[in-house]
This record gives sequence, structure tokens and C-alpha cells, in this order.
Amino acid sequence: MTVALFDVDGVFLSEERCFDVSALAVHEMLYSPRYLNLAQGTFKIHYSDAEIDEIRTSVFSGDEVLERFKKMGLNSNWDMLFVTFSVIYIDLIKQAELSAGSIDFADIYKVGKMLGNAEPEYSRVVEFLKDGDYTKDTIYTALIERAVNEIGLSDSTVFDMHGPIWRRGQYKYQEWYLGSERVLDSTGMEAEEPGKQGFIHDEEWIRQPSEIKAMLKRLLDAGVEIGVATGRPRQETLIPFNQHGLMEIFRSNRVSTASEVLAAEDTVKVTSSLAKPHPYSYLWSLYGQDEAHFENAIDKKNTADEKIFIVGDSIADFYCADAIGAEFIATLTGLTGDEIIPSFEALGVTNITESVLDAEEIILNTGEAEKSFRE
Repeated sequence: MTVALFDVDGVFLSEERCFDVSALAVHEMLYSPRYLNLAQGTFKIHYSDAEIDEIRTSVFSGDEVLERFKKMGLNSNWDMLFVTFSVIYIDLIKQAELSAGSIDFADIYKVGKMLGNAEPEYSRVVEFLKDGDYTKDTIYTALIERAVNEIGLSDSTVFDMHGPIWRRGQYKYQEWYLGSERVLDSTGMEAEEPGKQGFIHDEEWIRQPSEIKAMLKRLLDAGVEIGVATGRPRQETLIPFNQHGLMEIFRSNRVSTASEVLAAEDTVKVTSSLAKPHPYSYLWSLYGQDEAHFENAIDKKNTADEKIFIVGDSIADFYCADAIGAEFIATLTGLTGDEIIPSFEALGVTNITESVLDAEEIILNTGEAEKSFRE
């Protein structure tokens, strides 16, 4: 049997709103009266598209930060906004010459009252990313080293993945993306800012949902099993999928999201991140979320006999495919578009397509070739 597993952002849905939300979350933590409350900017809960573009351009240095994250295989918007905010935050603390020994840096509001006229230097993030050939794992170590060297940090848990600042950034992202009315269901926390409408209602499909649904149906009719492995939380995945009938095509236990990854990371058997480029989410979909295969999934073990395709737009998706012996199909509909082609080619990727719709022919032709060989 053939199994085709699909990423979502940059494959089915545009990433643009996700990046907008990441920028808004960083902006809020810098300028909201609930957080650092810096004097140089303003915070509100409704922005025009032009204002959002301006905020994103500042926070991510014209998307250079995002592009660098993508190239290193950092694929989670939660991680992207956390690293971005943390580098800026460390620099603000350094500017204000605050003493690390007497301050709880996890208390962002309290630190904000001590910063005086310190101004955010967004360029520091690009400088940090240029300093090393980082991966998803090493960038967190480098971030903590930066905090130790720049501000004399003694408690590294402040800037740990899933630490207090990471969790606050995750919550702010969810509040912006889902809106004030839905954030409780996603995070277990009430909205801090009532009235956020939520960008989940403004999703942009890369191709018409009807075309995607028809393509997936043809794969099923040809005997191909299909699934999803996405860095989105489950709620953010199911809402647009249900709106356009894709969950009539996908089986629920073949849809693995950031929610399943976080749940797995909370178990005693897991000591490191399972987010992409770890292939856990792809393996969890491949195994139909069967608990008997949990340890195989966290150990990157593919014990299935099926021919597996992974369809994604990022280097992180390629690393996932490479780790489990799957064939990778790259789409050029992510953040960097055609500019990512040399990076894919350097990794030996030969299946490079204009959109997810073009993956169908590769999957079915390979399947037919294998079927003829077996016969």
C-alpha cells in the first residue's frame, strides 16, 4: 500500500496569516501594558492590513528572520516568535543594565517597569541568526548562551523551550489566531484581551479547497492512504478542514497536529522536542495514532511496509522524510517560493512541484510502477 502524508501550511493553506500572527504576538509582548509596555509603540487589538504589514516588517526584518528560520528547519510559529522575542528581550535587559541576580526575567511585566527608555533593536535577531549554523536543537542552546553572556543569566529555565516565556508567547499566538472567544478551548486560559476577532476566519487557501478535495478523493480511489502532519494545533487544523469538507476525506486518526506533539512531549518517556524536524507527527499519522507504536514514533523508527510520500514546503519536512525513509515531494508554495529550489536541490530533492495538486501524478505513477513490478 502507498501512504501520502501532507503538511498543511505552505501546502494546503497559506502561511502568511500565521506569520502575521507571530509578529503581532511579539509586538504585543513588547508594547502591551500587560507586558513590557515600551514607550516607543502602541498596542491595540485591531489593526489594518497596512499596520500589520508594518509590524511584521519591523519584527521580522522584512521576513529575513522568517527565511532564516525556515532554512534551518525551524518550522513552528511558536518557536519562531519565542526566539525572536527572546533575543530582543535579552538586548533590552542589557541596554537597561539590569542585574540578573535580583530579577525574575519570567515576570515580563515587572521587568518592563525597569527598562526605562530602552528601545527594541529588531536587527539583533538577524545578527544572532547569522552567528551560527543553527538547527532546531542548537538554536535553543545558543539562545541560553547568549543570555548568559549578555545579561549574566543564572536560571536557564526562563529561556527554555516550553519555559514560561515560550508558553506566554504560545498563548498570545493562540489568542490572536483563534480569537478571544475560542482561546480558552485551545489553551485552557481565558482571553486576556476580549474582542480579538481571530485570523482563523481569514484563512487563505493556496489552491481552491474543492480542487484539493477532489485530488485527495482520487488518491483514495486509487488505493492510496492519506494523512496530515502539521505544526498547527488541532483546533486550527479542523476548523478550516471542516468548513470545506476535507475531514470527510481524512480519517481523524491520520491527522496529527501540534496538539498531539505537545501531549506526547508531556509524557515521562519524552525528554526532547518532537516538533518538526523530528518526524514524530508524520510517524504518528502513519501509525494511525496507535499507542502500540508510540515509542517507535518518538524514536524515529519507521516499521511500516508501505511506500511513504511526504508532501511539504520546507526543509523541516524534508528532514522528516529523510529520517524515516519516505520519498519527499516539495511544493513551492511556502514562504520563499522558487527561492528555496537551490536548497532543495542541494539536499538531493528531485520531486519539486508548483503546488500540492502536482503531487498526485508523482504518487500515482510511482504506485503504478510498483504494482506492475509486483505483478
